[in-house]
Amino acid sequence: MTSDVKEEKISKEESASATDLIHAVVKTSNGLKMYMPNNPLLQRFLVELKEKMTGHLGRYGEFKLDIDHFEMRYKGESVYENRDPKESIAFRVYSDGIRSLVFSEGIEDREIADFLEIVGKECQSGMDDDMVTLLWTRDLPHITYILAEEHVEFDAAGAGSAAAANHQESIKELYNAMPKALTAAPLVIPQNILKFSERESEWLRNAKEADEKRSPFEAVINILSSILSAEKDLAVFGRFMGITVNMIGNLIHSGEIDYAMRLIRFLRELQASENLSPDHLDRVKKAMEKEISSDIINDLERIIETTDKITPKGMSEFLLFFGKSAIKQVFELLDVVQKREMKKVILDTLVEIGRDTPEAFFPFLADSRGQVVRIAVYTLRTIGSPSAMEPVSKLVHHREPSVRKEVLVYLAGINEAKAKSCMIEFLQDKEGALRINALNALAGSGFREALNPIIEIAVSKDFEKRDMSEKKAVFEALGGLGSDQVVPMFRNMLMKRYWFKKEREKEQTFLAVSGLRRVRTELAIKTLEEAGARKKGKIREIVTQALKSASMEGVGR
Repeated sequence: MTSDVKEEKISKEESASATDLIHAVVKTSNGLKMYMPNNPLLQRFLVELKEKMTGHLGRYGEFKLDIDHFEMRYKGESVYENRDPKESIAFRVYSDGIRSLVFSEGIEDREIADFLEIVGKECQSGMDDDMVTLLWTRDLPHITYILAEEHVEFDAAGAGSAAAANHQESIKELYNAMPKALTAAPLVIPQNILKFSERESEWLRNAKEADEKRSPFEAVINILSSILSAEKDLAVFGRFMGITVNMIGNLIHSGEIDYAMRLIRFLRELQASENLSPDHLDRVKKAMEKEISSDIINDLERIIETTDKITPKGMSEFLLFFGKSAIKQVFELLDVVQKREMKKVILDTLVEIGRDTPEAFFPFLADSRGQVVRIAVYTLRTIGSPSAMEPVSKLVHHREPSVRKEVLVYLAGINEAKAKSCMIEFLQDKEGALRINALNALAGSGFREALNPIIEIAVSKDFEKRDMSEKKAVFEALGGLGSDQVVPMFRNMLMKRYWFKKEREKEQTFLAVSGLRRVRTELAIKTLEEAGARKKGKIREIVTQALKSASMEGVGR
């Protein structure tokens, strides 16, 4: 809707006052849907609305709203817009033919309450649903409306609200003069007749179908969103924040994940809003830090394992919403969730939550459940937190091999001598795979302090009983750490004669060659060449192949 009358430019203060006032109208209208008339909070909303209305009228004169399909404008500036036909006050007023509403100084509490009741009334069939009828049958002397066919005429004539008030007063006088038998069931004469194009009719049909499919949850979410967006009182704002967070838990319990995620996303947007005061933002933060109950964890586990209602992205959003206060519950969830994709997402989210505060995971390192301890170490490793080395290093002898493996990987990623020293303890681990991993990690780290402990393993009595893969790892680690220092040891193994133990000679040759290939010096090459000249048959082939590989790898260059 456009007007031929040029609107005056208003100050920022007046614009802010008008916007604040219409937000109070919306908030109070929504409150009427949620609370009984005698509810103290609703009464507070009404008092605040009256104060804002009185203050605006006293400073700027009448409060005139021009109504469009989904928008309300004050002196040319948009102060309200909601394109949801079910929730939009503008749509409700516009659909009944009203094009302007004017509130005048001296308005009474009763008038405000009656007006809110009328505009907030749910759309139903019947004569009483006509807003125009309801407005002119009530005694609202300080609230004037202008209808569609009157709007252009009044604006062009400059008569404005005074002409509209006289027009409505005449209607009231006529209505009051009617016999009581007639007034009991007045004949409503249409104030305007709207003709819809085919496109508009199609839009209305679609809107009606969409409305019929709407859930009651959606209406409650819209009400809560409207109140939180407009509420200035910190105590009331905090109370509705608590209601909203509780509702998220209730929605999850009932399996309404989509609606729960809508509220979560709204609160995250609210947290980023520039319109909230620091105190309001603090209330949002505190509400979002509320702990997740064990019941919600059970509900999430059931939903994840038995349905597809919650996506991996949605799961991440949900956990990030509660943040650090949810760390304990995330561990609980990881302990029960079986779906691998979801488990990975939860793990990644846990890392994101604790990235700035790795110490939050330290208490879980002492948990009696190995799975929980392993997750804590994994998280600290992924974060890359050297500060956790002290508590993590105490787990090198943990009873669970999976935990010890995670500890070893963590230590290998810490570039500190103390971490490497702790890794040496894994050389005596009960699990052969962990001993091999420790050997490879130590060799790759260049930590020469590990050389003597590894030599002791190589010359120990029980070394022969170890698996060949572990023996090879020992000699490769010796070669990688010892350089020319260990070449004499390898040379003795190569040159020694095994008269009646060819398999033993073959094994010793293979191990010595494996170590020499890691030495990567000229002395190592010469030792291989010397051995190649002495050995024969298959054993010589082992040495020759090592020389070729060394040449390709650039050993000795």
